[in-house]
Amino acid sequence: MQTASLYKLWFLLLMLGILTVPAPVLLAEESKAPGKPDRFPFPIKVDVKAGKTEGLPNRVQNPASGMWYALVPAGTYMIGSDQVWDSKEIQVQMSSYYISETCVTRSQLGPELWKHMQQADWHDEKIDSQVRQFPEELQVKFRLLEFMMTYEDERGIWRGMLELNPDLARDFDAAYAEFLKSVINDENPESEKEQTLEEGLQSIRLSPRQKQTITRVQETVSAHLKDPQRGQAPYDHASNDNAVTYAEWKGVDLPTEAQWEIAARLASANKLTVHHMVGNHWEYCSDFYAYDYFQRENDFKDPTGPRKAKWSRDQLEREKKAELPSSFGFFNWLLRVSVKIIVLRGGSLSGREYYPSKIQSPVDSEKPHRIRLVINPRQK
Repeated sequence: MQTASLYKLWFLLLMLGILTVPAPVLLAEESKAPGKPDRFPFPIKVDVKAGKTEGLPNRVQNPASGMWYALVPAGTYMIGSDQVWDSKEIQVQMSSYYISETCVTRSQLGPELWKHMQQADWHDEKIDSQVRQFPEELQVKFRLLEFMMTYEDERGIWRGMLELNPDLARDFDAAYAEFLKSVINDENPESEKEQTLEEGLQSIRLSPRQKQTITRVQETVSAHLKDPQRGQAPYDHASNDNAVTYAEWKGVDLPTEAQWEIAARLASANKLTVHHMVGNHWEYCSDFYAYDYFQRENDFKDPTGPRKAKWSRDQLEREKKAELPSSFGFFNWLLRVSVKIIVLRGGSLSGREYYPSKIQSPVDSEKPHRIRLVINPRQK
């Protein structure tokens, strides 16, 4: 998530002759649960009324996010279906895990994304200390530049959470393009010399209109993420990178395909309080997709999916035809995504889909894409 922004700013500093080394980015703080340092990735709130199973509470909450998780006890379960062409009914042996009762909502994601954007520094504490000694005008310019680069990087990734009204978005695009053009086309000989951070900031030109636009964007995004509209609704525009990143921020995991289906089956039989797993949407799993994965003869123990993605010959041909009239773009696309083709679930209990795909119907491709989380308790 940080790489593109770091490179942009590092490149900018190099052009200005400022030599600094970016520090590692801390995405989110993690803490251990009191008294349970080896079981949960964060302090938990326990629903005492829900009881326990084999020493584990049946329902726990992450108080920081408000997300509730339901326990799926260790045991032997059946998953898959002989009626689905790329599936098969198989028996799996599972360890205990917790699955979120709901998908990640906009109100849960918004503050976390804003926190991340504030932490997406491209410098270390030494630079911060220097900046605090600068005149107020330079400090403001530094923070505006920092936000502008971070926002430009993140808005293409979190498209559903960082949308601006059309007029403000257009103003920002113009300000950003004007700024980059002025830096790249700067032919001032002084810019070729090594500069201090203060000299570099003084040489960067931000017009009053640019400053005003960036400040408006910053205020708008801050308000939107801290109090997102439809806050309790699931975030419906997630990419796989979004899902993986958010899970990392929270110190948890995406469900494996087996974990997802077991929870969905238990929920459909009213044996687990987990909501809206099957319906008109997709949820990301952590597994790579392989059309023949369920055809293995042996039983599974805590299956985590195949080691690499695999399409059937028919799937490959249909994906290729979707790129007509030329297959050159298809093979470039295939090279980029073949190692990241992952499983989507949610259309039915055993139906499987994969992401990304060029052959999904418009109805399927436009379905909401959501994030559900799991906690895999650490062994004592």
